[in-house]
Amino acid sequence: MLDWGEVRRRANEDGEFRMHARFWTSRIRLDIGAEKHKLTVAAGEVTDIEPWFGAVAANLSIAAPEDDWDALLEAVPRPFYQDLYPATLHHGFEVTGDTAHYCAYYPALRRLIEIMREVNNGPV
Repeated sequence: MLDWGEVRRRANEDGEFRMHARFWTSRIRLDIGAEKHKLTVAAGEVTDIEPWFGAVAANLSIAAPEDDWDALLEAVPRPFYQDLYPATLHHGFEVTGDTAHYCAYYPALRRLIEIMREVNNGPV
């Protein structure tokens, strides 16, 4: 679906993401339909994005059917797909886990999704 290496590189080079994530250390599970990925953040740096095999616990999990992820990552998303929060209220997204990782670092998550959207839609 995405070039995860490019997502990692862009996030780590992105001033806005790094500012919002600067104290964040977390394991995030991303379920994109049947595909599952583990995104590791250490002190605000995305250190790994790799397939999730479930061997360790996640601090936060974001799950949705692949069609919903496709809609969230469109260049110009439809209503309520522009951001993760309304996508959880109006579409098939589910966020579970430690609410401290969700609430305190929501701006970093939001920017990460914007970066995923940019990577999904080609060169800027």
